[in-house]
Amino acid sequence: MTCRLRVPVGAEVAHYPPGATYGPRTLVDFEFVWLLHGSAWWDCGDTRFRLRPGTLLLARPGMRDHFVWDSERGSSHAYVHFHLADAGDLGAPDSWPLTRPIGPSDSATSVAPLAALCGYALWLGSSRSPAMLDRTADVVAWLLDLFVRGPMPTTDAAEALPSHLTRLAAQIRRAWRDGGIRPLTLAELAAAAGVSPGHLSRMFRKEYAIGPVAAIELIRLVRAATLLQRSNLTVGAVAAACGFANPFHFSRRFRVVYGVPPRTYRTSHNAEDPHQPLSRSGLLVLAHHLGRVE
Repeated sequence: MTCRLRVPVGAEVAHYPPGATYGPRTLVDFEFVWLLHGSAWWDCGDTRFRLRPGTLLLARPGMRDHFVWDSERGSSHAYVHFHLADAGDLGAPDSWPLTRPIGPSDSATSVAPLAALCGYALWLGSSRSPAMLDRTADVVAWLLDLFVRGPMPTTDAAEALPSHLTRLAAQIRRAWRDGGIRPLTLAELAAAAGVSPGHLSRMFRKEYAIGPVAAIELIRLVRAATLLQRSNLTVGAVAAACGFANPFHFSRRFRVVYGVPPRTYRTSHNAEDPHQPLSRSGLLVLAHHLGRVE
């Protein structure tokens, strides 16, 4: 592997309600995108791809592209941006493929390594430390090398949570899958974790310095910030998609966390990492578990 690159922010996941769009936008760097759930149309000039889970897309600087997500169900995709310092012997980026399959294959040259590297990049995204960003850059460099040259077999990676939080995350995912993203009461969260409300509150405050209800609201606000950055949804639609009763309440809660109202954040904070509130509170791994697709 001879390419050299820099990753400014770790890999993350964006969640979209049915029919959401993003763009047109003009890329200033490289971006890997892979669907986790649902589907999307990706348009760039005269090129159009149907993106589904199992496909990895590489968009390049200067491309003006546009996403349109599944109109009938929610979708989610993972993404990581990077700046390329030296392509090494990979050739000119214009000669690279736009997409590759990343799911398991029955052939002798299984494409599983791309899926494993994508999963590992997401796992590293649970930390925003400089060391993890350096590691992410290494992973993305391998991902780029295999994407351009063709993959070889390997294994996957995963996050870990204590058992009670794993149960909690699984129940929240099911509740949000069946009834849409919504706030959950302390009693509901405690029942999902299999502990008493008081015990759950003490555990959360000890581990995250925040109560469980507030922690789930913070995760919903971070999802909203991501949608403000990465979709054309109105502020009202973002509020509804993330489980807030009305745009006024959403704006008030958003300002508490991000210091500005949603419209200001959308226009002036596109270069910032929306997950910083989760990094500061240590909730990134839990948030990643809530974003998994079952």
